[in-house]
Amino acid sequence: MSRGYAVRPETIETTIVILFEISFILLAIQAVNIDDIPRMKIAITAFFMTLIPYVAEKLLRISFPPGVKGMIPFALFMHTAGGIMRWYWELSGIYYDKIAHLIGGIALGLVIFVSLLTVILFTTWGIQKRGVLFLTALITFLFGIVWEFEEMSIDSVMMTTYSGGVYDSIGDTTGNIIGIIICLCIAKRYMDSVPPGKRLSYLLRKDP
Repeated sequence: MSRGYAVRPETIETTIVILFEISFILLAIQAVNIDDIPRMKIAITAFFMTLIPYVAEKLLRISFPPGVKGMIPFALFMHTAGGIMRWYWELSGIYYDKIAHLIGGIALGLVIFVSLLTVILFTTWGIQKRGVLFLTALITFLFGIVWEFEEMSIDSVMMTTYSGGVYDSIGDTTGNIIGIIICLCIAKRYMDSVPPGKRLSYLLRKDP
């Protein structure tokens, strides 16, 4: 009888990331086809941003918790494809934009979370779980507010249409907040798995 083979979560996540990377290439090609050069540049930027966590892991000799590296391209895809494929407008009835911001809130929150863990790992910072959750929520929320203003700036410089006015920004912020709440639930679950007596940076350990 042959033994069953269990696929490692890291393998699944890497496969998902590769598929997203392929999608960014296809989106860039589509942007060129429709003569949307500004968003073509956004697709290329998303492609390289997806690689940053892998570079960080290599340089710092750490390993991020499962799901973090996969959420980043997911959020980038939602925003990039939303513009190039016109989903922001064609799927407005199902609040595509708000869903994209919700996903973005989760992804950005996880990035802030693992960044805090990295600081803990390389310093003597004795911050506890509640402090990590509070800072994750605060910094992610502030980034979301700044991004709303950046959308207006991007529209004026790159001639795009990401910003839809005050009411749109309120909806986007609501999506961000819901995403942050989901992120905090995920982060808490991660931290609850840390063995007693271990620092929170235990979550960044390399697999044996």
